Amino acid sequence: MNDVLIGNLTSLVAMVTDSISGTRHKQKSILFYQSISQVFYGVSSIILKGYSSAVQNAVGILRNITAVRRINSKVLEWTLVLLGVVLGLAFNNRGLLGLVPVVANFEYSVCVFRFKDNERALKISFVVDMVGFVFFNIMIKNYVAAFACTVAGITTIVSLLHSSASHEA
Repeated sequence: MNDVLIGNLTSLVAMVTDSISGTRHKQKSILFYQSISQVFYGVSSIILKGYSSAVQNAVGILRNITAVRRINSKVLEWTLVLLGVVLGLAFNNRGLLGLVPVVANFEYSVCVFRFKDNERALKISFVVDMVGFVFFNIMIKNYVAAFACTVAGITTIVSLLHSSASHEA
């Protein structure tokens, strides 16, 4: 099998767990499922030579573990945010395109640490993150990941709309 096919099949597993995360209501559950998906997206990014993205997935796993365990350390939080940026720049082998996952992960990391217990804010930030990764994945030919991020984003938007409708009723 060629790398594009293997990378896309690996992303298929990530897609399932990402979609599940978009339907969860508790921050711990959202971040747990996203951590699993990031492992598979990271492997896929390595296979498809999107190294700045793979680094963001690794930092994202650490960020999610920190948030789930409720480790409240501004130093640790900002270290992880900066680590994502520094490692993303260091491992960027895609020029300006390689900056997309770095910026997307920066935005989401700041939101995870800033809005820890705000389901709505986490989900909105996740949708923004997914938009960045859709674009990046299309460019590295990870079509399943692009589709997965689209589905995860749409699933999350539907969940947000459903929550809004429930609160209004």
